Amino acid sequence: MENEVEKVRVAIEDFGKKVVEAVKRGKGEADKVTKTAQVKIEMGSLNRQIKDLYQELGEQFYKNLTRPSKKGGEEVAETVGQIEEVEKHMKSLRRTLKAVKDNKPVPKKSRPRKEAGEDKAPKRRGRPPKNTGAPAPKKRGRPSKAGAKKAPAAAPKRRGRPPKSAKVS
Repeated sequence: MENEVEKVRVAIEDFGKKVVEAVKRGKGEADKVTKTAQVKIEMGSLNRQIKDLYQELGEQFYKNLTRPSKKGGEEVAETVGQIEEVEKHMKSLRRTLKAVKDNKPVPKKSRPRKEAGEDKAPKRRGRPPKNTGAPAPKKRGRPSKAGAKKAPAAAPKRRGRPPKSAKVS
């Protein structure tokens, strides 16, 4: 009888170990599916962004074709640069997706390199200086009562159901 109890105990332990291994494999597969889905969603977003940039590029090219200007050429060059950056990011996402599918470690994301002519001043935090000549930021919320008096009053919007028309008999 003790021999049978021992066999049952060993069988239950083996079953428990197998369940734990299956759960670990399932968790790994779930993580893989989640990461794959995240990468595919980001790739879809980048595809839409590329399509928008191509449309913008076409519009800029057409405007520059009808009315050539130096500024138009610069805009086209800037848009082409943006497209190249998005395509580089898309390429890195494809590598990431392949690594996830092959159960390899995901490659580290690299920062885009700054080009020689790209010297941007760091963004300043806090309130801008008063005498910069920069346009004032948009005001949020409801306009003040004083501002409402200056603008001509528009007809108030009516809400709800329109009034019943009077029947003429």
